[in-house]
This record gives sequence, structure tokens and C-alpha cells, in this order.
Amino acid sequence: MHRPLIGLISGYAPPDKSRKFSQGNSINSVELNYSLCIEKGGGLPVLIPYIKEDEGLTQFCSQLDGLLLVGGDDVDPARYDQEMLPTKYPPVPERDAFEERFLKHFLQTGKPVLGICRGIQLLNVHFGGSLIQDLPHQMSIVHHMQEAGSSLIAHMVTVKPDSLIARLLGPEPIEVNSFHHQCVDRIGDGLKAVGYSEEGIVEVIEHESHPFCLAVQWHPERMQYDERQMKLFSGFVEATRGGKNG
Repeated sequence: MHRPLIGLISGYAPPDKSRKFSQGNSINSVELNYSLCIEKGGGLPVLIPYIKEDEGLTQFCSQLDGLLLVGGDDVDPARYDQEMLPTKYPPVPERDAFEERFLKHFLQTGKPVLGICRGIQLLNVHFGGSLIQDLPHQMSIVHHMQEAGSSLIAHMVTVKPDSLIARLLGPEPIEVNSFHHQCVDRIGDGLKAVGYSEEGIVEVIEHESHPFCLAVQWHPERMQYDERQMKLFSGFVEATRGGKNG
């Protein structure tokens, strides 16, 4: 069976003398877990490097069947009209600019989009929303950046029963891990919040009119042992085939 091609936009790191390799050069990279989950879900992951020409973006978008927005550094708060607070995860301007360009092109195709962690934040900002920059500083919430193993449970997420995430994973509360100090604040245009933590932190957003545009705040790719979490990837891949979840 043909495996749908799922694009994963690579992270970006500028030259860094502290690295053990390519110290004088910029690099692209993606955590392997994302690719493994796409493969387990029935898709074929395609790592997208940074390219300059819009023609290349258009060709990528025409040939890919779906797009996965992965985790990473903070989104620059200037993109949602805020001054930057102190952070351990400073924005990478090159990454913000490239992902914004790529996402804009890809959304025009109407093909499925899945966002994870930074992906939910990027998607919300793309549609004109804003972020809480630092949960511990602004809301005194610290447990969303867990120190325990990345596959362990940090908290629960309650989802709305009439949502896409509920159709994919079921309407029961979801056990999730948590590795974020930022979160969705003002919801972007055309988006809706459909999943929340116990304190009311937005954990899932969906687009109201796009056939499949969904993003979560936790890291399901690090919970591959959990069949329910894997349904997020298999449902996403199925949607790229025009499946019933799409």
C-alpha cells in the first residue's frame, strides 16, 4: 500500500562552537521519535530542510500528503505583539520565519496538519492568537514542565465530546506527559480550544473549517507504548488518505 508522505519541518540551529560537530555551520535536525510515530501510523516521514525559494515550498506542498509541526524553541513573542520575558529557550528567528512561510503555503492546500507542543503555539500565533510566555512566572504553574521520564504521566486532559480529538482518541480524559513552559492564551481566528488541563490550560486546538487541522500541547511521540496516543498519528495519516477522520 502507498504510504502517505508526511512532512516534518526540521529544527534550526545556528553555528555553535560548543557543538561536537559542524561548529561553524547551521544545521537542521528533528527528534527521531516523530519519524518513528509517523512510520508506525502508516506514513512515510519526509524531513524538510530550510530552503529559500517559494517555488521549492510550493513543490513540497504539492507532493506532501500531510504536515507535522514538531516541538522546539519558543515562538518569538514579537509575532504576537509582546515584549520577550527571560527564557531558557530563546526564539530562533530563522525557524520562526521559515515555518511561518511553509505553514502559510501548506494550509492553502487544505491537506491535514498536526501540531505538537511548539506546533500548537505556532499554529495559534499563525492565526493571530497569543501565548502565555511562561507558566511558572505568569501563573505560578510549574508541573507542566515535568522532570520525570518523558514517557511518564504528568496530568490529565479533558476534551470536548464533539471534537476531532475525541473522535480520534475517544471522549474520556487523556493521560499526558508535559514539557512546556508556554501555552495558548488568546485563541487565533478560526480556531477553537477543545482540550484543557485541570487548571484550564489549553491543551488541544482545532480549526473550525479546515478538514483536519489539529494541535496538542503534550508530546505523544514520546508515549509510543500507549496505543491511545498512537491513534493520534494513525488517525492523522489516515486523514491524508481522505479517511473518515479527515
